[in-house]
This record gives sequence, C-alpha cells and structure tokens, in this order.
Amino acid sequence: MYRRMLRSRITFILIFFTITWLFNALLFYYSEHVVAGRADVDLWTSLYWSLITMATIGYGDVTPARGLGWIVAGFAAITGIMAYTLTISVIADIFLSTSIKKVLGQAPLKNKKILVIGDSGSCREIIDELVVNGYGDATGWLTPVQPRSQPSIDYMVGDPEDSSILARAGVDRVNNVLLCLSDDSKTIHVALMVRKLNKRAKISAIVSSSHTEELLEEIGVSQILSNKLLGRAIASSVFEPSIIAFLKDIVTAKGYSDLIEVKPSSKQLGRTIEELEKELIESTGRKHKILAIYCNGELEILPDPRKKIEKDCSLVVLTTKK
Repeated sequence: MYRRMLRSRITFILIFFTITWLFNALLFYYSEHVVAGRADVDLWTSLYWSLITMATIGYGDVTPARGLGWIVAGFAAITGIMAYTLTISVIADIFLSTSIKKVLGQAPLKNKKILVIGDSGSCREIIDELVVNGYGDATGWLTPVQPRSQPSIDYMVGDPEDSSILARAGVDRVNNVLLCLSDDSKTIHVALMVRKLNKRAKISAIVSSSHTEELLEEIGVSQILSNKLLGRAIASSVFEPSIIAFLKDIVTAKGYSDLIEVKPSSKQLGRTIEELEKELIESTGRKHKILAIYCNGELEILPDPRKKIEKDCSLVVLTTKK
C-alpha cells in the first residue's frame, strides 16, 4: 500500500510539473509569437524559456516584450516556484520517511545474505562476530522486540512466526539464517517456515534442549548449538580451566588467535597438509596450524601431515592475529 501511495505521489508531481511547464510555454508562445509578432520565438524557444523562468534562473537570452509578456513571465515564475517547491518537499518527505522507518526497524531488509532471527542475548554476540569478520553490510536482523540500543546492522522489528514478516525481511533471498530465539518452540516453528520459504538456505540455531536439537536435525538444520554443549564446556572450567580460556579466545575474531575455514584452491589440490601449512605461513606472515580436515561430511582431527588435499575438502585452521 505504501508503495502504491508513493508511486501515486510521484506520478502526481510529474504530471503537475509537466502541465505547468507546457502551459507556461504555450502562454509565452502566444504572447510573443502570436500577439507581439516575434519571429525569433518559436515553440522550442518557448519551452526553453518556460523551464528556465520556472526555475527563476533568468539567463536573459530570451526576454518577453512589454505588456502581456511581462504578465506571463510573472505567472511562470510564481507557478514555477510552486512546482519546484512541491517536488522538493515530496522528495524530502520520501527520504525522511524511509530514514525514520529504517531507524525504527520498520523498513524491509534488502540485499542481505545473512539473516539473524531472534531476541535472546546471544543474538547480539552473533551480530558482533559477523561485523568483526566483515559481514556487517550483508547481515540483517529480524527481532520480535525493539532493541534497547541501536544495532550496528540493518534490522527489522516483527513477529518471525508471521510468513509475511519473514518475506519482508528477505528470508527467501538469503544464504544463511541464524536462529537465536529465547523459546525453543518458536525456534522449531520459525525453522519450518524458513525452510518452506527458502529451500537452499543454510539454517543454524541455538537451542536449550536436546529434544529440540533432535527435531531441528530432522528438518535439515545444518548447525545446532545447545546448552548441553555449553554445560559440558563450563564443567571443564573446574578441572581444565586452560581449555575454557583457549575456547574463549578462538571462537571470536577479537581474540589473539582464531579458528578459520580454508577451502583450498584448484592449484593447492594434491599438496600435503604440511606443504599447505608452510604456504599459509609464508603468504600471511602469521602462524597457522591445520587442526582438522572436513571431506564428504566426515571430520578428521589432526590429520597426518603427509595427507594430500583432495577436491571438495575444507580445512579447519588455527591462526594467530600477529
């Protein structure tokens, strides 16, 4: 409905401006060519004069004769001010309305490749990590409640369980959907709706129970992080605190080290793990250690350094920032 109103306003402005321009040109042609008998004023000259006079520029290369011509010039100037003022006010209103809607999370999300959906505290952590890794412009956030502070990415406020809201958020065009809802039942529902609207999107989710994890696996959610995993990790802080410190550092791009995924190029296929590590070190000047290799859905931890890289394999690499 808003788009129809916008189009109608723009159409009205164009029609009003065009009619005013042509009307003033015809008046000038009549007063100068017909009444005053000036051969140097034809229809094209009148159109040019009308446009310049309406803009109140007045170059002086074409001037009206005394009498009726002066009245036409004054009328053209007044109507021109009205036409230009109306045009500028409508354009400014359109931009202002769009900016306000965007700030308040009421504008639809466009040209996004990653969509974060949810209202839990982990959503902010997800967004911060994506921004640090350079995905801020490609990421949008659909949240059911207004954020307390302005996020660093484009966002939209709406019920993620409503298919029309998901459509306005552009879920059918994104490559990745990250679910961080505070309610597991909503997570399942939204995951089903996302899968219905976008068959190719990779869906990842944070859940509270193992039962929800099992259900999400059934509908093809690719990556699931549950509280069960977090519980095991926090238990390690009692007898293996150094492991928690290590995990906290590598799971964020803000730490000293980072876990990255490397997809070997066609030139790197057939090389060994050891050779690829040396190449990564030489090309970046930073330390690299290949911790795992992922091929055909199987993960091999600490692969043999002499193992050769095959096609369609990804490497899990531990790297330092310096």
